Amino acid sequence: MSVDKVEIIEKIPCLLEPRKLQISAHAGRPLNEILSILYLAIPHSNYSKAFGSVTFLFRGKLVTIYASGKINLGCVAREEIAIELLENLKNLINRAFEYYKIHGQPDPKLIEKKGKVTPLEIYKYLPKTNCKECGEQGCFPFAVKLSNGERTLRECPQLKMPKYGDNREELERMLQPIKLEY
Repeated sequence: MSVDKVEIIEKIPCLLEPRKLQISAHAGRPLNEILSILYLAIPHSNYSKAFGSVTFLFRGKLVTIYASGKINLGCVAREEIAIELLENLKNLINRAFEYYKIHGQPDPKLIEKKGKVTPLEIYKYLPKTNCKECGEQGCFPFAVKLSNGERTLRECPQLKMPKYGDNREELERMLQPIKLEY
């Protein structure tokens, strides 16, 4: 129950940058069992049950993984880069299958809850010191950027302090309910 190889099935010029390539690949098997796991494991990903897909940024490239096994990879400079990224995605997909073998499907409430995380919900767990150490004007602007993927929890020095440990753990659960090493 894993993916042995991800094969490139189409290379076309990228619409935004014609010198680059847009890649379509296939995992060689359906991936419907693990889409929700990937969604919960990848911060700032978007899950569409209706379209059977998960979309996210992976190493700066837009990726969409479909239940059918198709994988779209946006605007890469060279095919070698796409091959390396697809190998990394294959490893991520296989870790999701390992999770699925052990835990099965995640609780639908987790999926619903992740989809409803707002900047205000994130702000509730930030230190609210407005220290500006993260480079933002305060904790709420940081929460906004955290919710849309422009910032990460690691960029808040205050959250590294022991007194905010519980808050950090709650924020991690909100933003990434499942941990897959990738």
